[in-house]
Amino acid sequence: MENKLSQFIQHAIASQPISGTSLISSLYGDALHHRGGEVWLGSLTKLLEPMGFTDRFVRTSVFRLQKEGWLDVEKIGRRSYYRISERGQSRFRRAENKIYLAGQPDWDGKWDLLLLEAADKDEKIRLKKELSWLGFGQFNTSLMAAPSCAQSDVPTLLNELNATENAIYFHADYPYSRSEKNLKELVSHAWSLQEISEHYHQFISLFRPLALLLKENTDAQISPEHCFQLRLLLIHFYRRVTLKDPLLPDELLPTQWEGHIARHLCTNIYQRIDQAATQYVSEQCETTVGELPQPSSAYYRRFGGVLRDIAA
Repeated sequence: MENKLSQFIQHAIASQPISGTSLISSLYGDALHHRGGEVWLGSLTKLLEPMGFTDRFVRTSVFRLQKEGWLDVEKIGRRSYYRISERGQSRFRRAENKIYLAGQPDWDGKWDLLLLEAADKDEKIRLKKELSWLGFGQFNTSLMAAPSCAQSDVPTLLNELNATENAIYFHADYPYSRSEKNLKELVSHAWSLQEISEHYHQFISLFRPLALLLKENTDAQISPEHCFQLRLLLIHFYRRVTLKDPLLPDELLPTQWEGHIARHLCTNIYQRIDQAATQYVSEQCETTVGELPQPSSAYYRRFGGVLRDIAA
């Protein structure tokens, strides 16, 4: 079994190019964000070297993340400790809200519309990129839109993006059901749903064999090291798709949406290997004050609260 899991891990790593900054962002977001967000550089190497990622790969990646403002560094003697920066905390929280959702958001049929006519060319480009990452689609050259949900706080979002002077915000109803077909076509194009569906399909094809492998053995027959490696790769590949997914309500999605299947698959695998993976991270990681703290209660609300609290 362990040999089969090793083969799967190597196959997954080889299946797509892996960016160091992206992989380590996945590691921080999944394993460290709710545990203080700080770790010794040497601990990162201990976690990743057995997977074939060198010390140089790790050092270069965390240095870039620090330069980009995602991480802060503290040096104590010859040791460097990297922690999630204040800016990074905000980004990780937003990402977590998308990655670990239990289901599609509820929708009351209303829309948030942002008109960017007042922005100059460079500002439009910046805002479109930021807003796309936050789930907005482009309806035309100056109009961004998103289905409204209970978690929407567009004025706060615009303030965080320094866009209050360059975006006009409308909160709109959609009362006319006869144009529903045209709306779905517009939505599919504005959010590139076919492309996102294909990426979800690739994720399902890659990780469905792992779900079958895990069913063949008990928890005791799967090493904590492999559980960590599998969980990191699972979330890394899932994250790459989900962060591009606008998480539209079911009413606007095609039937048989691949994202539903992918979420169910990811949740089941994550739940199976999470406890041993968390213990492994505890054993391998050091902070400026010693051991990592236990995960916060928010950690166990991931995927709708399916995880088991090992401290309970």
